[in-house]
Amino acid sequence: MNNIDFIYHLDEASKHIDWLNRFFEDNINPVTKKEISHLKSSKNKDVQIPYADFKVDEPPLFKNELVEQLSFEDIINKKNIGPIRRRNPESFAFDGVCPYCGAPKEYIYDNNKGKGQYQCKACKNTFTVKTTIKDEIGIYCPHCKRKLVLHHDRNGYFVYVCMNQDCSYYKHNKEVLDSDDRDSLITSSNQYRLRYHYREFKFDMKSLKKVSQSLNTGFNISRIHFDHKVLGLILTYYVNYGLGARKTALIMKQIHGVRISHQTVINYANGVSSLVKDMVDHYPYKIGSLLAGDETYIKVRGKNQYVFFWSDPHSKIITSHTIYPTRDTECACRSIYDCLKHYNGNIPENLTLITDGNPIYNATQVFFDINDIKFDLHQVIGVKNKDETSKKYRPFKQIEERLNRTYKQNYYGTNGYDKIEGANSYMILFVCFFNFLRPHSSLGFKTPVTGLFDNDMLMPDQWLKLIEISHHYHPTNTAN
Repeated sequence: MNNIDFIYHLDEASKHIDWLNRFFEDNINPVTKKEISHLKSSKNKDVQIPYADFKVDEPPLFKNELVEQLSFEDIINKKNIGPIRRRNPESFAFDGVCPYCGAPKEYIYDNNKGKGQYQCKACKNTFTVKTTIKDEIGIYCPHCKRKLVLHHDRNGYFVYVCMNQDCSYYKHNKEVLDSDDRDSLITSSNQYRLRYHYREFKFDMKSLKKVSQSLNTGFNISRIHFDHKVLGLILTYYVNYGLGARKTALIMKQIHGVRISHQTVINYANGVSSLVKDMVDHYPYKIGSLLAGDETYIKVRGKNQYVFFWSDPHSKIITSHTIYPTRDTECACRSIYDCLKHYNGNIPENLTLITDGNPIYNATQVFFDINDIKFDLHQVIGVKNKDETSKKYRPFKQIEERLNRTYKQNYYGTNGYDKIEGANSYMILFVCFFNFLRPHSSLGFKTPVTGLFDNDMLMPDQWLKLIEISHHYHPTNTAN
């Protein structure tokens, strides 16, 4: 290529570059600048999806017993009531008696011009041909005394609504809707709630008490082939340091000269978990009247399972720790019930629970309130203090978030679980370590539960000591 050709191609390339510059300037740059500006403006915004609203109305009226049957003869004799005089008796087609007092058709009015509703002249009750005394059993609006209608079938509870257009509660809210306070009626779905609502739970306290979380691992720890000191070392590596079963087996081989498989490590851990579970659940912890709770998730065969953690933010003692396949109201109730068991029937009058804004905790408060268990619920919303409650109680909520992260550090070493039973088995060991063996800087580098070990006792020996202590909490021993 001579100089003339080179200059020609260089000039053509320069023209193409100029064209590209003009194209970017006119088409690409304006869009890019707009997106960059949008990202900068939204960088520090607290963007979050709001939880569903949960407003609680006053309790309804319950009619759980049959209405007392009235006597037609007693009513007409007492009030001197005579039969109805009809202009055209043949036009009245009703052939039956009043379901409330047994009055014959001579004492029955057509109450809505042939549309199927009747009224008894003797007892003044209205009814249809399908009405029975059992129909009176149900839930009634406390404002208008009308029977509530099933409106929604939610996870864990039914929602009943008063559909009476003349209900005083409904009329009052319609007046509020036309005033400056209408925002008090709006829900997170941008709808106005005007009618009375009541939630009936699908479970009760008896069902919470009957649930057993016993672990049947099928492995007898007394039959291990190695010295008990090996067991203490395995638990220290596997639980305290959050190492996986394979790494624990490798350390035992390369450092301690003990040839052991990773499955044996898991078997030993499951066996110890079943032994110490009763101690972890029934130890007489010293816990206060303030508890913080939060839920996080783990993977079991690739599917999310949910951990409901509750702890005393002052003593650092974990009071509830079960893993559930769902995150709903019933699981939240079960987790709180596990906390209440630690009070042995002496629940503090000023019991306070701190959670996030998940509405399942509001439903939980309603459930326990119905069962005469009272507590204050304070919800910390979002990641910024946009209200006084969040500002006051966020430090306690952050302690619970820190507990989640501590557990997750151990969980990552396990690479997930094959069954939820295995996840709960490891959870027992983690809680045992956290409550009895792990020093906390906020407690002056002491453990939440003190006085169980000598100061010079090594960690593997402390695990063996806990296994020994746990025998006193087995049902067979506590019964004696």
